[in-house]
This record gives sequence, structure tokens and C-alpha cells, in this order.
Amino acid sequence: MQKLGMVLLCFFLTIYVKSQKAVNLDVVNSQYIYLLTSQRDSLDVENRGEEYFVLQIGKEKSQFMSLNSYKRDSITAALIANKSSVSNLNLGNIPKTDFAFRIIKDRGRNKIDFYDKIIRADFSYEETPAFKWMITDEKKKIGDLKCQAAQLDYAGRHYKAWFTNDIPVSDGPYKFYGLPGLIVEMEDSKNHYKFELLSYKNLADEKPLWISEGKLNGKKVSKADFYRALKNSQDNIIQEISKSGFSLNPNAESLVREKLKKRNNPIELIP
Repeated sequence: MQKLGMVLLCFFLTIYVKSQKAVNLDVVNSQYIYLLTSQRDSLDVENRGEEYFVLQIGKEKSQFMSLNSYKRDSITAALIANKSSVSNLNLGNIPKTDFAFRIIKDRGRNKIDFYDKIIRADFSYEETPAFKWMITDEKKKIGDLKCQAAQLDYAGRHYKAWFTNDIPVSDGPYKFYGLPGLIVEMEDSKNHYKFELLSYKNLADEKPLWISEGKLNGKKVSKADFYRALKNSQDNIIQEISKSGFSLNPNAESLVREKLKKRNNPIELIP
């Protein structure tokens, strides 16, 4: 299993490194770390994964992404700057992530740009979600923050969020924003996805809010077309790997298919 993981990691990194030139979109003023607890397999209640995410808020835009994905970007950007190759990498030092997407929010224009890679190709789609929040009278303290509850239906899930006016930033984890303060905690009604704010800080020295050139210039499609392409790639993953010059034995192929089969519970339930 470990050898298979290294083969797949090398396969994806070979594609990934080619498109990592940085493009600056804004400057980061503040940064927020969230923990996502998720149940990726709807049939396996006991198996829950955890991953850390970072929300970077700039003057006009914000970016939400996996912390490991952000670290991976930084490593590969440095790799390009030093004109090294994937073969020189110590794969054991490459952070692993189950969530490689980037979400750029332009709250002033009520616009979200979603970036992700499907096998060898970068894709993006634009969304104007117009979240219809229902703010309730329910209140509680989370740590030192005074919070208030709000509810939302989005992408096949019903969510309860806790936001705080103590941090007057209309933003939050994943695509979510539009409340009078920062979202501190958010969970869907089936307890499959839960975001919790762990830490936050204002930055004394501004740093770039950047995204890779490959992601920025990827193929722009509709949201529906993106999810159709994603499903098609998952249904034909073995063929896609073979096209790139990597070969898997029958046992490894079975393990890959079994792993994908257990990822049947995405955060967005697209019909």
C-alpha cells in the first residue's frame, strides 16, 4: 500500500510541478486556521478524517485552501525557483492532502472562483452563490468569542453556523461568507462535515495572496461541467494513469478503485 501511494504521489507531482509559477492576486492582512473533520465515506460512520485549512484575507479578496496543499505549493514553487526536478524530491517530505482545491472569494462582487485539478488538467469555475442565511436568536461562547447561530441550505446540505461580531469580517471556511462576522464553527445536519476555527491573527507584515499560474489559467467551465468531468475521471482513473506512462498491477488497480469507492460523500452533493 505504501509503495502504491508513492507511485500515485509521484504521478500527480510530475503533473503538478509543471504549473506552479506564482501569480499575486492581493496582499494578506489576516490569517485564520480551521480544522475540518469529515466523513468521506457515507457508509463508514467510525472513519473520520481531519485536515487543517487556512483562510487568508486580503484587502479585496480572500483565499481558502488546505494547509498541506499550501505547503505543497510552497515546496514546488521553491523547486521551480531552484530549477530542480521531481526526481530530486524526498517524497516523504511532501505534505499529503485530500483537498487540493483553491477558493478565491471576491466578496465585494459576490463572486467565488473555484480552482482544482482533474488528473492532468487545471479547471476552474465561477459561482455567485447568494447565500440565504437565516440568523437565529441562539447564542453561545466559543472560547473567548461571543457567537450567534445562523442556518443555511447549500449544495444538498443543511448547515448550522456560529459567527462572531468580535471579529467583524464577513468570511468563513470553504465558500461560505455573508454573515455580520467571521464564521467560527460550521457543521452540516448529518455531522459529515464540521469546520472549527483554531487560531487567527492579524499580520504585521503583509504577504502576497498568490495562486499558481497553472490554476489561474486552467480551463474555465461551468460548475455542472466541472463535476461531470470529475466523475468521468474517477470512473476512468486507471486509464488516465496509464496514459501518463505509469502502470499498476491488478492488485494495485483494485486498491485504487476501492479507495475511490470510499470517497462517496463529497461536501457538495451534486445531483
